[in-house]
Amino acid sequence: MAGAMTLGAGLLLAPSAAASEASPQGCPPDVWYKVVSSGASYEAIGSTAGKYNASSTSAILRYDLTTTKSKQTTWSAELGGSVDFGVGQVEAKTKYDVTKATTSGKTVSNTLNVPGKSYGYTTPKIERRKFTIEKYQDTANCDARFLGNMGSLGGITAYPFFSECTAKGACTPKP
Repeated sequence: MAGAMTLGAGLLLAPSAAASEASPQGCPPDVWYKVVSSGASYEAIGSTAGKYNASSTSAILRYDLTTTKSKQTTWSAELGGSVDFGVGQVEAKTKYDVTKATTSGKTVSNTLNVPGKSYGYTTPKIERRKFTIEKYQDTANCDARFLGNMGSLGGITAYPFFSECTAKGACTPKP
């Protein structure tokens, strides 16, 4: 009878938590990065070349230019990381491919349609975009907490890029 009482007493205990009182699931404290772009700038990597089309009809002028400057993708670290880290984040999270470095002494070619009795000018350039890599962490209630900037990447996003202009007089290739 004592055994039956012990078994019966165990059945009378209330469960410690009710099924309807489920706790919120929460989020793991994952760390992630966001890439913010702040526009483009252009830098010459060679001399401007130009010709006058003396004909009365338009003509295609070809320019073979040698690059005179080498350029590097830059990284300014705040919380750490490297150029490779910044390039990897930008390429993974944006539509841009980043060139780490250009070389001088490379011959690049461009053709330009120049109207008759006009000048045509071209300049080889790079396009550089600034990207800020922001670091975040998910909190227990699934909000994002800003941890700081990993750094800024001055990425070369177009190489070579040709600026051109045509006009009746001298002009400056843009952008």
